[in-house]
Amino acid sequence: MALAQTLKGVKRELRGKGYLNELRRQQMIPSVVYGQGRQPLAIVLEGRTVNRLFNHSGSGGLFSLEVEGESQPVMALVREVQRHPVSREISHLDFLAVSMTEKITSTVPIQIVGEEEVVKQGGILQVGVKEVEVFCLPGDLPEVIRCDVSQLQVGDKITIADLEVLPTVEKNGDP
Repeated sequence: MALAQTLKGVKRELRGKGYLNELRRQQMIPSVVYGQGRQPLAIVLEGRTVNRLFNHSGSGGLFSLEVEGESQPVMALVREVQRHPVSREISHLDFLAVSMTEKITSTVPIQIVGEEEVVKQGGILQVGVKEVEVFCLPGDLPEVIRCDVSQLQVGDKITIADLEVLPTVEKNGDP
């Protein structure tokens, strides 16, 4: 079960590019939360906190957005990360609000474990897919799907159907 990472945000005004650029100079990240039949909510997040969290845990998974002035936190997934083309700093985030009782479709990265054993046998590991689309409740969304290749022999293969996930998680796509 995925643990929701907490981010604290403040509502922001909908103004022009100059206002957004000023926020970015102050190490703030403009963001928007949409979905679940709600009006889009423009917020701003503290840049250092977001960067630290994304560098440590990645941008995948469930986030609990505590927005100043809102009575309850908004549970959301990151839908898009926009980065500056040169500095690669995050310039904008889009969050999709989700209901904890409705299933969602999301992509989950595959983490390869035991690659050293294949290389010791003289093989070369070829990875065809780096992420898998899954269908599950937001609380069951895995952070990664681990794939152990240490027992493989030269010429063996693993398909999406062979990946192990919780019984509440359905893998989409060609098995």
